[in-house]
This record gives sequence, structure tokens and C-alpha cells, in this order.
Amino acid sequence: MRLARFAFPALLFLAGCAADTPGLPARQEIAPGVSLTLPATPPFGAEAQAVQLVRASHGGRNDRFQATIETSPSRFALAMTVPSGPHLMTIEWQEGAIAVRRGLAPESVPVARLLADFMLVYAPDEALRAALSGGIFVVSGGGTRRIFRNRELLVEVRRPTENPWEGPARLRNFAYDYDLVIDSHWIAPE
Repeated sequence: MRLARFAFPALLFLAGCAADTPGLPARQEIAPGVSLTLPATPPFGAEAQAVQLVRASHGGRNDRFQATIETSPSRFALAMTVPSGPHLMTIEWQEGAIAVRRGLAPESVPVARLLADFMLVYAPDEALRAALSGGIFVVSGGGTRRIFRNRELLVEVRRPTENPWEGPARLRNFAYDYDLVIDSHWIAPE
């Protein structure tokens, strides 16, 4: 029980409602009146593998989890664990479907929200423009992405400019008051 109180808040604060495995394409609200459409095929581009340590902050809480990611033009796989600990969940996105295998993560963890956040940080600019509705997407120098609605900044992402999978990234969702700080390390192909 103690593990559940401390390991899951990083995921639970993202929940607005119970999370079923979404059918694709699926719309995910990222701010009031602004959504991303998760396409049938993952939009992350070329093949990549990365390991990450993610710090999630919301409402004065700071929590951490580890992520291992494998992506290709047709598949995205994410395995999440408590740092050096038990399995939380695995998400696999391919061929127009999302499969979720839950370890300790409860059903209320919002799979579509997690995938939308990964899109905001790691999808190419063109894929985000195509998926975004209700907001204005602006790319600035230095790896900064912003989403506005009615001149209000709703979401800001800072990510590495060369290889987005290598180095620090940060997603700040001002509309829903959460912050993700990601330390990502790209695993070079052998």
C-alpha cells in the first residue's frame, strides 16, 4: 500500500477520467478546447531506443518513474517502472491499436494522455501540426515548442534540437498545472 501512495502519483495526476485503451485515431484533450489526435501509426519517425528518468510535478508533489522506449516508423513501445523497482505498465502502439499491460499501475492511469505528452515532446513538428486542433502551435529556436489558444500560453516544451531522444526535455502544461522533466539517453544502434 505504501508503494501505491508514492509510486503512482506521477501517473495519477494526469488522469481526468478512467483510462480505457483508446481506439485509434483517438482525440486527447491537452488543455480546455485544445486536443491532439493520436494517429493510427505512431508519429515518432525513425527507429530509436532510449532510457529515461522522468520527474512529474503537480500540486506540490514530485514523483519519479523510469521509462524504456523503442520506436520505429510503425511501432512505439513504452515500459514504465518505479526507479530501479517494480513494473508499472507497458504500452505498445502499432497497426492502428494500442495494447496496455498493467503491472502496478491502476486502471485510472490515462494511456491516451501519456501518449499525447510523448507526442508533444518527441513527435516531429509536422506531425504535431497535423494532430493539433483548437490551438496554435509555435516553434521557436533552441528546441522550444508552444501551444496557444486566444493568445494564452497553454503548453510549453523544451527539448534537444539535434536528437530529441538524447538530453533533457521539459513539458509544462499550464492549463492543467503539471510539469514533466525528462532526462533521456538515446541508445545507439549496434
